[in-house]
Amino acid sequence: MKISSKARYAIQSMLQLALSPDARPVTLSQLTQQQGISPSYLEQLLAGLRGQKLVSGVRGPGGGYRLAKPADKISIEDIILAVHEEHVTRPPKSQHEDSLYNDMWWDLSERLQDFLTGISLADLMDRDDVQQQLHQQRLLRGHQPETMVEHRHHRA
Repeated sequence: MKISSKARYAIQSMLQLALSPDARPVTLSQLTQQQGISPSYLEQLLAGLRGQKLVSGVRGPGGGYRLAKPADKISIEDIILAVHEEHVTRPPKSQHEDSLYNDMWWDLSERLQDFLTGISLADLMDRDDVQQQLHQQRLLRGHQPETMVEHRHHRA
């Protein structure tokens, strides 16, 4: 299964917001610089995420975007559905013999959705590879890095 570029950028953006120290807003410029995508494209993604109340905008100096709810309450499935306009609905029953296959594909799709619903943004944040990347980014920016354990407890 391939996750669309749109969904990947949205997940990466949400992860950036979730990893922001002290839940400080992250500017559009910071988000686009990190991911190497255009501001207009990212604004479209953020509009979908805002529409589903996954992110909120903060106006004024020091403004930007932040998570609208805790990372453990946002599933990967929530993010994917927020940026894809089409809604997933079960196809109508076919009167042809291929209806067995329609049911089989639908059941597989439902299992994949259940799997993605079971993975939260917080789960991604706890991955060692994400923690190592965060550590590297902080070293490059001259910040004093937190240990992985401190970061996990700070978030809780």
